[in-house]
Amino acid sequence: MIRYTFWLLTTTLWIIALADALRSGGTLGRKIVSVALILAFPVIGSLVYLFLLRDWVQGRA
Repeated sequence: MIRYTFWLLTTTLWIIALADALRSGGTLGRKIVSVALILAFPVIGSLVYLFLLRDWVQGRA
């Protein structure tokens, strides 16, 4: 049961981060970097994107 809950949370986090990175108004290069990070490291990459790189990709930092 705990394994299923962990899988559900990480998959949801991954989808949210990936969708936000693709919908952001940033440049194509910044989108490519963020999507590559999210795809290469699904859990840690999603957390890094959402908490540290989100403003950078959207051009606000």
